[in-house]
Amino acid sequence: MSLKRIKSHIKQIFLRYKFAQNNIIEQNVRFTIDTIIEGGSFIGENSIMGPGVELGKNVRVGKNVRLSNITVGENSFIESEVICTGHGKGRIKIDKESYIGLRNILDWSDNITIGNYVHIAGPSTGLWTHSSAKMCLNSIPLSQEDNKRYRPTGEINIEDNVYIGGNCTIYPGITIHHHSIVAPNSAVTKDVPPYTMVGGVPAKRIKDIKL
Repeated sequence: MSLKRIKSHIKQIFLRYKFAQNNIIEQNVRFTIDTIIEGGSFIGENSIMGPGVELGKNVRVGKNVRLSNITVGENSFIESEVICTGHGKGRIKIDKESYIGLRNILDWSDNITIGNYVHIAGPSTGLWTHSSAKMCLNSIPLSQEDNKRYRPTGEINIEDNVYIGGNCTIYPGITIHHHSIVAPNSAVTKDVPPYTMVGGVPAKRIKDIKL
């Protein structure tokens, strides 16, 4: 084993010991040195806490999760196989009591803000803050993915008390306003007004919501 791998192994032992004092950490969980966990949390096996991860109190994280550039509020639940990915300077912020479902994808190419009491069901709902369509159409090399002209980004904002069904795609620049529902298997290409259910490809208004 190389000296570099030995140092990495020792660092992981130290970090695991540090976080296991106030949290439940299953096997083969890896951390970066800047990880912050406030306490009372559970992290499932084979998960990776990458750069810029901050977990509030009593956060649950499932198995095989890959988190990065994310802040998670207290009592929120990140299901198994959720992936944070991206290329850029964005960050993901999730407030308290929110749920990110199985195998969902959060793209931090630009900022994602998710409010309180938001449920994003799985499987396979994607929140995408970038589009590379123009790169394909204009034969732009992957090495030029920082070119905003051909790879534009846009923030996604999901306000409080929103439910999003499984297998949905949320496009860049979208705001989903409070007390709204996105039906499963939808592609959201326009902002969703408050107290509204939308669905379809592209998503359109289905009905008003009365509490």
